[in-house]
Amino acid sequence: MMYKRSSELFQKAKQKRIHTFISTSDLHMKYKLKMSKDEVIDSIKKSINRAAKYTNDIEWSPEDASRTNLDFLYKSIEVAISSGARTINIPDTVGYAIP
Repeated sequence: MMYKRSSELFQKAKQKRIHTFISTSDLHMKYKLKMSKDEVIDSIKKSINRAAKYTNDIEWSPEDASRTNLDFLYKSIEVAISSGARTINIPDTVGYAIP
């Protein structure tokens, strides 16, 4: 029911953008999500594919990016782009990075 209502409201928006995100750090994957790297990659694909049913303006972010293994971060970003994300936002969501 919630998705139906959200979809109805979304159709009225002048600019239709969906922003999806998922944690990508080892710490968050293990304790917060309880997911493997493969499950996170699959979730990135699924979330972007679902968003693409409503708009082609999709933004994706890796939550806790500053503590993510760089190789996995790059792979996650590549998967997001190849799945259809047009904007990539790499935030320091937990305030861990030091300028």
